[in-house]
Amino acid sequence: MNMFNIFCYNCGSDKHLPYASENGFCLVKCSGCGLLYVTPRPSPAESDRAAISGVHQGEAALVVTGCFAEWKIKHYRTVLEDLYGRHWANQGKTWLDVGCGHGEFLLALRQYSRGGIVGSGLEPNVGKQESARARGLNVSSFELDGHAERYDVVSFLNVYSHLHDPPTFMRECRAVLKPRGELLVQTGDSADIPSDEIFRPLSLPDHLSFASEKIVVNLLRRSGFREVAVKKYPVYPFKAWPCIKAFVKLLFPSRRSEARDLIRRYWLSHKYHTDMYIRAVLEE
Repeated sequence: MNMFNIFCYNCGSDKHLPYASENGFCLVKCSGCGLLYVTPRPSPAESDRAAISGVHQGEAALVVTGCFAEWKIKHYRTVLEDLYGRHWANQGKTWLDVGCGHGEFLLALRQYSRGGIVGSGLEPNVGKQESARARGLNVSSFELDGHAERYDVVSFLNVYSHLHDPPTFMRECRAVLKPRGELLVQTGDSADIPSDEIFRPLSLPDHLSFASEKIVVNLLRRSGFREVAVKKYPVYPFKAWPCIKAFVKLLFPSRRSEARDLIRRYWLSHKYHTDMYIRAVLEE
């Protein structure tokens, strides 16, 4: 595997401190702005191939294709209502969801708009493409750079942390937006969390950086956007049944480690509301 070192894409500093390691990769913290990023890392070409196949190479192969998750649709509908209101004037708007995965957000968008939004998806992973298309969704794979279609809204959810060059990606998103277009970004607000409390596994090298609200908003402004709203949620929303099961497992010595890990995840999830969504509009 070809590996190369990088500087911080946010502030340009080449100074950093060790933060964490996993799967043969190092996550460092920028001494200038606090961004967490992987260096050295695979080349963009190798990451692109891994995104298509769904398998990243490291000390152990990391398989990331996953499967369709019904529960995400309800969560995404909540996010849409929180950010756009229950009665957003959305009829006829076109929406591109970049990195749409199995299509859960596109399905939530269809339900939320009652079919008023024309949604399409961009997804490089072959398995996820097939999964989304099997649900009747318009999903394909193409390069944003040079793409001729224009959209009212572009979203990228759980995509930011996989990008080699977020500033360039944001400019590419801007280029496919109509005048007064909007961007919806979802990523973790996790760069300021202590190393011993950040959510694990870090899924390196599928994830290449972890930012904060300040960093993402800064990049949006530099790319010509103005933030409209920011909403944050627990990564693990409270659900009674999993919590009950975790406490029951504490009664069995062989399951106590698993139970403690689950309880810790829920506790940290509600201590740090890191599931962050930012709605931004193009500046005039």
